[in-house]
Amino acid sequence: MESEAATTAPQAALSPAVAAAGFFVPLAILIALVVAGTSIVIAVITAICFSCLFSVWLGHPWSQVQAAATRGVMQIFPAAFMMILVGFMIAVWIEAGSVPTLLYYGIQLINPRIFLPLSFLICLCICLTIGTSWGTAGTVGLALMGVAQGLGIPLPMSAGAIISGALVGEKLSPISGTTILTAASTNTNLIDHIVSMLNTTIPASVVSLALLTYLGWHNAPASSEIQSVATVLAGLHDHFVIHPVLLVPPLFVLALSALRKPAIPVFVGGIALGVVMALMVQRASLVHVLNSGMDGFKSNTGVRIVDALLSRGGVASMSFNLYLCLCAGILAGILDQQGILTTLLHNLLSYTRTIGGLVLSTTVACLALMFGGAGQFCTLTLPGIAFRKFYEDRDVHSCVLSRTMEDCGTMVGAIIPWDVSALYYASVLGVSMYAYAPYAFMAWLPPFVSIACAYIGLGAFRTHQRVRPLVFRG
Repeated sequence: MESEAATTAPQAALSPAVAAAGFFVPLAILIALVVAGTSIVIAVITAICFSCLFSVWLGHPWSQVQAAATRGVMQIFPAAFMMILVGFMIAVWIEAGSVPTLLYYGIQLINPRIFLPLSFLICLCICLTIGTSWGTAGTVGLALMGVAQGLGIPLPMSAGAIISGALVGEKLSPISGTTILTAASTNTNLIDHIVSMLNTTIPASVVSLALLTYLGWHNAPASSEIQSVATVLAGLHDHFVIHPVLLVPPLFVLALSALRKPAIPVFVGGIALGVVMALMVQRASLVHVLNSGMDGFKSNTGVRIVDALLSRGGVASMSFNLYLCLCAGILAGILDQQGILTTLLHNLLSYTRTIGGLVLSTTVACLALMFGGAGQFCTLTLPGIAFRKFYEDRDVHSCVLSRTMEDCGTMVGAIIPWDVSALYYASVLGVSMYAYAPYAFMAWLPPFVSIACAYIGLGAFRTHQRVRPLVFRG
């Protein structure tokens, strides 16, 4: 009891000014160092140091600060371990011939002019089924990036289309962890939550598809580039056994993910199948396959574009992202323990009266949490707890709150340099966040669409109003 009192006493005494300083000063330090050219890892560590000193200044014993950091690390541990498995899996699947087989068939089937919108729709449908944008990017997304490179389609645009489709699928999937978590934290019926999100997701998706179609049409490869496809296909066929049976490992991962089986055991199973295929079909040695899983696959076909397509993966390729993932978890844990986030959230909505104002304030709070390093877990839970009563008092349906939280918390992490999601997508797809961000339309459009819809009344439901898609408030 004494330890609880020691923890809560400083939090209860926080003034809005102190809470704002505790949140925005480390955020400003982080952004300033990144803009100045400092490594993101060092920038986050510096922000962590300031937050630790601030916690001590607030009166928290060092033991509590350290415990909070540990809790933050434990929250991101599953994501960090998945990064290790994905790096291993990509290299093993290339060794097995699964990725070359996907590329071989995909390059022959996809029209370059409609590649971008088609990638968006494919990833959307896959992610709706399996409920995870990470799993979609690490399987279908990886194959589509290879197809894009083989066809001569700009890789940043391709990555943007893949990420956008995967984000929409995760957001609307009834089996997505983020969707279930957000509905639970706001005490919203899951179906109401999903239907409510259609009011902002459909307009944003239509705009994204239109932009991707335009970009695809105007960036289709020239005939000379298309002729190089034959070279790619020949390079794949000459150096790998190409056969439909090699699609078993990725299909295994997709199928079990769709059945909501735990991600880590499923990925381990996908790796095991890949190892078996590499040994039996490609006639690789076990030691070589395992070493590739650690250091990444090194392609030596002699065909430059094929070697660029396939030289990737490995646990070692994820090391930088793991460092940053660890630091982000520590920062999120310390911010959560300080109590400044709850204080800021409560004060933000004190003078808000209209639905548009509520959504605007919620969006600002969620974006601040995401850019401040609090992470997706905090962004999809804290506002639900802190804002729920404000929405009830103003006769606004909780699905409006849950929708707004997802429009930020689930989507924008893909374009925040120090967020775990951005690190993951950049590593798996082989394109830096700064390159793909302008084309990941569904990562930054939804917050703006959410605010606009709230002010014009689209999907602005009252407490006892039936939740329906594309309906204006009467």
